[in-house]
Amino acid sequence: MADISSLINPPEEEIAPLVVPKTEIIKTEIVKTEPPKTELASPETLKEETEDSKVSQETILEAFTKIKTHFPAARIKKIMQSDEDIGKVAQATPVVVGRALEIFMANLVEAAIIEAKKAGVRRIAASHIRQAVENTEQFDFVVDVVSKYSPKN
Repeated sequence: MADISSLINPPEEEIAPLVVPKTEIIKTEIVKTEPPKTELASPETLKEETEDSKVSQETILEAFTKIKTHFPAARIKKIMQSDEDIGKVAQATPVVVGRALEIFMANLVEAAIIEAKKAGVRRIAASHIRQAVENTEQFDFVVDVVSKYSPKN
C-alpha cells in the first residue's frame, strides 16, 4: 500500500525499490517520442482510432502529471461534514479525496477530448462531456446527473 505522502505529493520521477532481487531486474530502454501534432485529423479517421482505443490508464496518468492544481482540503472537509451522518473526519481524508477527484476529473476531461476530436472541434463543450459520460462505461454513475442537460446538435 502506498503511503499517504506519495498520494499527496507524487514523486516527479519513479522511485526505484531499495532492494531488488537479481532475478527481477529487467533492462529497459528510454524511447523519446515526438510531441503530438496540433493538426486536427478528419472526423472519420478519429472515429476509427477512438473506437478501437478507449482512454487508457497511461494516457490518464500522462495527462494527470501535467496538472498542477489541487482541490482545497478545507473545502472538501466542509462539504463532507455538511452531511449530518458524517462526524469527525481524519486529517488525511480530505487530501486523499481531493487527489481522487483530480484523477477523476483528468479521466473525464480526456474522454471529453476524444469526443471533441470526433466532432472535429478544438474546444470542449458541455455536450462533449455528456457524450463522454454516456459512451464510457466507467462514468455510468454520472449518467443521471448529465441526462438533465439536453444535447446541443
